[in-house]
Amino acid sequence: ALALCEGGSEEQKKTWLPRLVAGDSVGTIALADGGGLWQPEEWTLSAEGTLSGSKTHVPFASISDLIVVGVQGGGLVLVERDAPGLSFESLPGADRTRRLEEVAFEGTPCEVMPEGVRAAGRVRDVALVLLAADAFGGASRCVEMAVEYAKTREQFGVTVGHFQGLKHQLANMAVDVEPSRGLYWYAAHAMDYVPDEAERSAAIAKAHITDRFMQVARDTVEAHGGIGFTWECDVQIWFKRAMFDRAFLG
Repeated sequence: ALALCEGGSEEQKKTWLPRLVAGDSVGTIALADGGGLWQPEEWTLSAEGTLSGSKTHVPFASISDLIVVGVQGGGLVLVERDAPGLSFESLPGADRTRRLEEVAFEGTPCEVMPEGVRAAGRVRDVALVLLAADAFGGASRCVEMAVEYAKTREQFGVTVGHFQGLKHQLANMAVDVEPSRGLYWYAAHAMDYVPDEAERSAAIAKAHITDRFMQVARDTVEAHGGIGFTWECDVQIWFKRAMFDRAFLG
């Protein structure tokens, strides 16, 4: 929706925004070229009326009615799901809650978004802020889970939360996570009110908070002991989410 609002023509907005808002259509963003090339200046897919090539790590591509595709020159184009020459291949990912696919184009028709070059960087930056916010929420939940477990798991006749070493670890986790709240709050604020700082703030928030999420997820596994490494424990879900948030969009 942001890509359409910032980069689409009036006709494209009228066609797609009401459907997206109503929930009648689903859209996704295809930014990454193979080899981890996420940034607009790195895109190589050429759009000259049609597309031929591929995009990777596209979320929920095969169930999306509309795909916003990043193309050579840092612009954006629209591709509809029933367009000819479009195919999808599921990609194995650590986080099973987020389906990723490779999208292949073979002479696939596309619509150029007239303000796509201007909008592409902003779309990326907003996505970084959203990932940072997601990572903060995930890290906060990991701290909660570790504390809850420390209060209930007993060893040597007492709950493990009585042990000083674990107390220190839990305190360090909380101190790592909570101060980073301001990073994504400010990054979100800057997107609307401090445009000169928006790109930098989004990058800093995403890089720092997803890194903290990864470390706190590891610490949460340790706090749960042996069960923390198993699929029977929900910690593994958050650990895999941390891996996704840290890697996605670079």
